[in-house]
Order: sequence, then C-alpha cells, then structure tokens
Amino acid sequence: MTAEGRTSKADFARPFVGCSRREMLRRAAGGFGSLALAGTLVEAGGLSGSLQADPLAPKPSHFKAKAKAVIFLYSTGGVSHVDSFDPKPRLFRDHNKSMMVDYFNNKFGQIEVYLKQPNWQFRPGGSCGTEVSDLFPFIRSKMDDICLIRSMSTEHQDHFQATLGMHTGSFSFARPSMGAWVSYGLGTENRNLPSFMVLAPSKAPYAGTQVWGSSFLPAFHQGAHVRPG
Repeated sequence: MTAEGRTSKADFARPFVGCSRREMLRRAAGGFGSLALAGTLVEAGGLSGSLQADPLAPKPSHFKAKAKAVIFLYSTGGVSHVDSFDPKPRLFRDHNKSMMVDYFNNKFGQIEVYLKQPNWQFRPGGSCGTEVSDLFPFIRSKMDDICLIRSMSTEHQDHFQATLGMHTGSFSFARPSMGAWVSYGLGTENRNLPSFMVLAPSKAPYAGTQVWGSSFLPAFHQGAHVRPG
C-alpha cells in the first residue's frame, strides 16, 4: 500500500515474485493460463496420459465413408411443401371450398377453414417422373439424383415443437441435437474450428439454442453459434 492508502503496482506483482512462468500460469486468473498451456502441449504431443486423449479426434467409422460432406439446411418459415415438392391434386380440384375441423392454429372447436390451391403447377422431372412445382424447375431436372421423402408426418402443429423434434428427435424434452451426435460419433479433422458450427441469424430460432445443444453429451459437442457481424 502507498502512503495515500492506494494499492501500487508492486503490491499486485508481489505474489508472483520469484515464481516461474509455469507457476504464474497456474496461479494467475484462477489458473486459466495453465488450461491454455495444457491444450497447447497436448496438440504438440508434449503431454502423456489421459490429457492426450482428444475427445474431438477423428474416430474410425464402421464402414468406409462415401460422402465427403453433409450440409444440413433448415429453413424456418420456408416455402410450403404443397408449393414445392408435395403435389396435392385435390387442392386444385377443391380450391375455395370450405371444411370444418376441430383443431386449427392451436385452437380447438368447430372451425371453418378454406382450401387453397398451390401457387405453382406441378410437372414430372427426370426419368423417375417425380413431380416438382414450377418454383424449382432446375431442381426438378435433377430429381434422378435426389432422395425425396414424402412419408414424414407429425402430430404437432406448433412451430416450437416441430423444430425441436426435427433437430433432436424429441418434441417434449431436450435431447442432444443432430449436430452434437455427429460431433460425438465422428469427431473432426479440422483443428482450426469447433467440430460443430452453426450459421444462424442473431434472433433465436423456434426452440432456441436447444436445436444445436448437446444436452447430456459433453459440452464441447454443442454447436458454436456464428452470428452476422
């Protein structure tokens, strides 16, 4: 302390006088420096034992890999399935007709709704003849190389539950996301980025960060969110 009662620079430095650099890294900032040192030594092969086991190291697969990359695009609020890849001839036939339903838009009761035809016509594409709307004419020409699944269904109309179910397989409880499972099962060959990167806008999607969370898996398998700016 100085004569004025203030703490001097010497007071701050006194606990580290005479200690080695390694000791200072262990003691300063709650030992945070030693964590960085340990990580550097592991990558350089300078540590043995349990620290050398990298949980994100590439893991051997049961079968020889064929795919070079998997890109998963989830378009919240994207184009309707009946306007893109799911033709509904009866919607064209019954356009503007009404029907009564007992549940619609999160409301129960006898509700009158009106049918609307898709905004685009559907035409067969490729030699397989899969029908695709005029909204995607170039994709339609490549349908022989595309696997299109039309049998998926859900018991929920809520966006929150549907988004959670799509990413985690559970509509009600938090479970590890698809990306976390891939990180856990395969690891990564890229040491310059986290194994699971999430490119998403600043506004959280339906179900929030659960869609890239790791739940009961180790935390380093959760997605690293990259936001614009």
